Amino acid sequence: STFLFLISCSTQKTDTRIWQSIEQRLQTQLITINNGDTLDLPEGNFMFTKGLAMEGKSNVVIRGKGMDKTILSFKNQAEGAQGLLVSNGKNIVLQDFSIEDAKGDNLKVSEVVGLTLSRIRSVWADGPKTENGAYALYPVLCKQVLIENCIAMGSSDAGIYVGQSDSVIIRNNKAYWNVAGIESENSR
Repeated sequence: STFLFLISCSTQKTDTRIWQSIEQRLQTQLITINNGDTLDLPEGNFMFTKGLAMEGKSNVVIRGKGMDKTILSFKNQAEGAQGLLVSNGKNIVLQDFSIEDAKGDNLKVSEVVGLTLSRIRSVWADGPKTENGAYALYPVLCKQVLIENCIAMGSSDAGIYVGQSDSVIIRNNKAYWNVAGIESENSR
């Protein structure tokens, strides 16, 4: 079945973008999503004050309307170490959205078997700084990982870092202004 994400939100205008808040609703959907469901994120700029997490799910797709059209910003993050944390899952697909400005890692995926990251843009919007999170895209302790057509920018360590993972393919990605562009450690 498919979740169609409906927006009821407050707005805030900063720089040239209008930011909307869907924080509580999106976190609730990440907790209650059924195995086999697709979560369609709407087009827009969305600001978060807490990290988001999804745990223990199988056969789930989370997709936006495009990496330049669905933007999840954690610039105002006051709680949590990551922007989005996905853990203990199976066959998870994340595609077609952006994650920006988390306090720690923008996107961390841990202990997932069957992970696809496709057309994800993960950046620190103000450019490279030592205060930025270590990793833009960070799968660790995963199996059957595919990272393709993603963009990683501004990490204080590696843009794309894959650690302690098995059966990993990293292809057709772009990494800019990171200390290391792409790093795969203790993986095959």
